[in-house]
Amino acid sequence: MKITREYLRLRVSENEGGKSSWKIEPLTGELRSGDLIVVRLHLEGNRAQYLMIEDPIPAGAEQVAQVSGIYLNYSTGQWCDWYSNREFRDNRTVIFKNYFDGKATFQYAMRVEVPGEFRVAPARAELMYQPTVQANTSNDRLRILDKK
Repeated sequence: MKITREYLRLRVSENEGGKSSWKIEPLTGELRSGDLIVVRLHLEGNRAQYLMIEDPIPAGAEQVAQVSGIYLNYSTGQWCDWYSNREFRDNRTVIFKNYFDGKATFQYAMRVEVPGEFRVAPARAELMYQPTVQANTSNDRLRILDKK
């Protein structure tokens, strides 16, 4: 099994008529308090059942499920692959998938809130009933500047 994690910028714009739209872009430039980012997790491996993915969130960030009336889940606008359940816990996001077909991409949004430089622990994927089948990403760093 192999898992990789990447951070991207989420831009939400309010159109005339009250409809909102979103766009995901590469994370370039500075990251400031209040910015929205997307965490994208790519997973590859053998077909399996009962997969669990845990992704620690950086200190100073909070997961968001809804932005400007857009609910960011698997049922809206190709947001990510289907999952069985997603839980936002205090210090991590957990995604469960009953049937894994060998390749999937999951993503969720976060709002960065507290300025500082933070280390992010590795994301981890494992088969729930075969914990020896697992994969980890590397550590990451996230630098958040104060809002202008």
